[in-house]
Amino acid sequence: MRVLFYLGLSLVLLQLLPLGQSPPEPEEPESPVKGWWMVSYFAVAPTQYSTAGKGVIKAESLGTRSSLLKKVREKEMDFPILSWRWKISNVVRSAIETRKDRFDAAGRVMVIFGTEGGFPLFGGGLPPGPRIEYIWASRAPVGQIFDHPDEKNCKVFVLESGDRKAGDWAEERRNIRKDFKAAFGEDPPKLAAVGIETDTDHSNERVIAYYSEPRLAMK
Repeated sequence: MRVLFYLGLSLVLLQLLPLGQSPPEPEEPESPVKGWWMVSYFAVAPTQYSTAGKGVIKAESLGTRSSLLKKVREKEMDFPILSWRWKISNVVRSAIETRKDRFDAAGRVMVIFGTEGGFPLFGGGLPPGPRIEYIWASRAPVGQIFDHPDEKNCKVFVLESGDRKAGDWAEERRNIRKDFKAAFGEDPPKLAAVGIETDTDHSNERVIAYYSEPRLAMK
C-alpha cells in the first residue's frame, strides 16, 4: 500500500511539471574552500574548514571529522614530490594512533592513488584506491609506518609527534612515489587526489590546525 502511495504521488508531481521539462537537478553543497570538495562521515559532525590567507586553510575540530580533497591535474599525476607546511594548536592528547576507536590526529595530509571511474560529488566519500596518510601524531614516534587501524589499503606515516612544535609552522617534503613503494612494496599507480583532515571525533577534544595547500613538483 505504501509503495502504491509513493508511486501515485510521484506521478502527480510529474504531471505538475511543464511539458517536456525534467525535474531539477539537486545542487551540490558549496565547498568551504574554493577548488576543494569536502567529505563528511555518517553520524559525525564535520570539521570546520575555511581560508586563512592566500594558500592557507584553517581547520577547527571539536569532536568532529571531515576531509577536504582536491583532484590532481593530469599533468601532475606522476609528480613525485609533495610539500606543505602545517601548524597545530595542540595534539589530541587521548589519541592512540594504532587503535580503531582512538585514532584522531591534529594534522593529516592524504594522497590517494589509482582512482578509476571518476570522483564522488561533495560529501560522497573518499575516492577508491590505495592511500597514504601523513600525520601529526600524539604518541606514535616520528618515522613510524603502520597500517590504518580501521581501513584497508591505507598506510600511515608519522612525520611529527607531540606538542614540542605546537604553535609553530613545520615544513614537510616527501617523495610520495618512494613512500608508496616502501609502504606497499610496489610502484604506485598515478596520483588521483590530495587531501587534508583534522579530526577529534573519538576524543571530543579541541584542535585548531593550519595547512598551506600541498604542492606537487617534479623535483
